Amino acid sequence: MRNLSTLILMTFAFTSFLGSCSVWDQLGQDPSNEMLSSYSNSPRFNWEEKVFENRIPDILEKMNERIDWRLTLEYFTSDSSRRTPDKPLPEVNPPDLRAFLEPTDSLRFIWLGHSTLLVNAQNKLILFDPVFSNSAAPVNFLVQRFQPATLSLEELPPIDYIVISHDHYDHLDMRSVQFFRDKEATFLVPLGIKSHLEYWGVASKNIVELDWWADHEFEGIRFLCTPAQHFSGRTGTNQTTLWASWIVDSPNSKIYFSGDSGYDEHYQKIGDQLGPFDAAFIDSGQYNERWREVHNLPEEAVQAAIDLRAKQMIPIHWAMFELSLHDWNEPIKRSQQAAEELGMELMTPKLGQVVDLSLKNQFSHWWEQVQ
Repeated sequence: MRNLSTLILMTFAFTSFLGSCSVWDQLGQDPSNEMLSSYSNSPRFNWEEKVFENRIPDILEKMNERIDWRLTLEYFTSDSSRRTPDKPLPEVNPPDLRAFLEPTDSLRFIWLGHSTLLVNAQNKLILFDPVFSNSAAPVNFLVQRFQPATLSLEELPPIDYIVISHDHYDHLDMRSVQFFRDKEATFLVPLGIKSHLEYWGVASKNIVELDWWADHEFEGIRFLCTPAQHFSGRTGTNQTTLWASWIVDSPNSKIYFSGDSGYDEHYQKIGDQLGPFDAAFIDSGQYNERWREVHNLPEEAVQAAIDLRAKQMIPIHWAMFELSLHDWNEPIKRSQQAAEELGMELMTPKLGQVVDLSLKNQFSHWWEQVQ
């Protein structure tokens, strides 16, 4: 997966737009040596190599043995007609913001596609991995959205907190970050990502940077940075920023957000130490057997929700960008089957639908309306 993304991005984006300032800005800025030195106490940081590592340090190297130029060739030459929907996906547009913003002792959320979530946790608004640009790549002609988000940046209500899982383009979007640089929102990020945010104009005072198992509390809401099995880098290779999953623990609800991750023992460990969860948002798309170390297969995602002791699971990381070889709707079909077999309650909201964890919500098989 890392080799594939590197080949695609480097071959096409940088050769075509090498002189473009905007492309260079998109790359962000890796942490300085001084900043990296401050991470030396992190168990995840390899000081000798100056990189962050997974629980199994060489897992990416083993994965990359299965990924070479032939995979890139397959990506561009195999039948891609089903990787994107043949018409716009059903959605609730505009979302019912009045209902979403009503005072609540519970938790509401709106899924905006892929891994972007808008959450109302007891009247504090949290935005996860905001990507509102037309493309999840350094140039607009690559990795384009299936359709616009049901809310634009300008239509969002005032955001209190922004949670980032890692620095890949489909999770850390420069344009979305820059929209908030003059706002009062606080960013919560894994180690190293502060460097990108400051480069794009976010004030240091508005950034909280955490290692795995560290937490920070604001106004009665506790944010916990927890493990994931993935990788990082805006050019696909450098590993100088950490990747993470997140827990938001408010007085009457607790949710888990996986970010990007392959299946590993961290789900069970998090569930044992910090569960149960009212809902778990789990990476369930853009997978492939050849890079399953960094993206759950749908069946693994459902098992992860069980390991976490989640009451309900919401598949994320699908239905907005083409980043793998599978059909666009395969993730939800496989997730649904696995959830039925394993006894996990699956929530399948439309894009833009307001979901309230304190109510019985109505969901449909909306993906069946689109080929």
